[in-house]
Amino acid sequence: MALLLCCAFALGCSLLAGWIGDAQPLVAPTVTMRQWPVLFLPLFLWLAWVIFLMIRRKYEKPLKVVWRLLRRDPLWLIRAMLILAVMSVAAPAYSIFKLQIPHIIPFYADDAIIRIEAALFGQDPWRLTHAVFGMRGTVVLDRLYIVWFPVSAFLVTWSIMTRDRVFQARAIATILFVWFVLGNFVALALSSCGPVYYEHFYGDDRFAPLMDTLRAYHAQANIKAVAVSDWLISDEAQGKLGTGISAMPSVHVGMTFVTWLLVQSRIGWKNPMSAILAVYVALIWIASVHLAWHYWLDGLVSIVGAALFWKATGYFLQPERKVRATALGESEPHAPEIPDGSMAVEAGRTA
Repeated sequence: MALLLCCAFALGCSLLAGWIGDAQPLVAPTVTMRQWPVLFLPLFLWLAWVIFLMIRRKYEKPLKVVWRLLRRDPLWLIRAMLILAVMSVAAPAYSIFKLQIPHIIPFYADDAIIRIEAALFGQDPWRLTHAVFGMRGTVVLDRLYIVWFPVSAFLVTWSIMTRDRVFQARAIATILFVWFVLGNFVALALSSCGPVYYEHFYGDDRFAPLMDTLRAYHAQANIKAVAVSDWLISDEAQGKLGTGISAMPSVHVGMTFVTWLLVQSRIGWKNPMSAILAVYVALIWIASVHLAWHYWLDGLVSIVGAALFWKATGYFLQPERKVRATALGESEPHAPEIPDGSMAVEAGRTA
């Protein structure tokens, strides 16, 4: 039921985005033949992971292992493919809506955000980051920011292909919350363009020193953020999948934080991998400010919003094993009832 509600919400937002796209004088995002493999990337990644595990463990009959996996949970693949189809529709819909934001509510919130941050930090936060990170540090942050794309692909793949239905529902719901509630509806209410486009839309050169510094670095070290920001504002980018200008709140930071939430929920926050991901979230947040994409508050709103929503889903979507254990006065089993990842492959071999 939770997954059905998630899918219904995503499809509803997709219809709304399509209606808005047709109502506004702007071309809706298109999905070309080259981009379709990207939308089905979660399935390809999962298959590659399963094949890798089988080769590594030298299974003699890999097809038999896959068959046993499917037999253990016959609805799993159907469920995963349906969710994949919904997410494939939802991803372009998110871009359609994002493209329309300045046409529905022109950018207005930047000045208020700037004043709040100046009161909190005594100056624009980017000045603090650039006082710490020089050109080499900027290059590192720029490359880490790009790593977000494969990290997000991993997040969506895991969420779609997991065999734990409760975890799947919570993960998909949180991703859709970040995309549509934070990335579309909150972004519409707090319509803002960010430092990188502040002069373009407001005619104010407040962030000109920041952009001049980044362009100077770009001339020497090819800063991807500068090239991408120039492309996003160009006519060539209009209507393409994944485009659109909106600063508050930061979906980039939000999705990275959701990755940490999912990982630490499975392995615990004390695990070294959780600590590494926590550092990565912090660096992405810093990079979003340092590279002029976002204000500091953009990341804060995304993190707080995603954290509260994830916590709320925990109250409504408790694992069945936990409910049964509580009712019987037993301790909760450590391992999930339906194995995931490498455990699932092993279960398929021994079933």
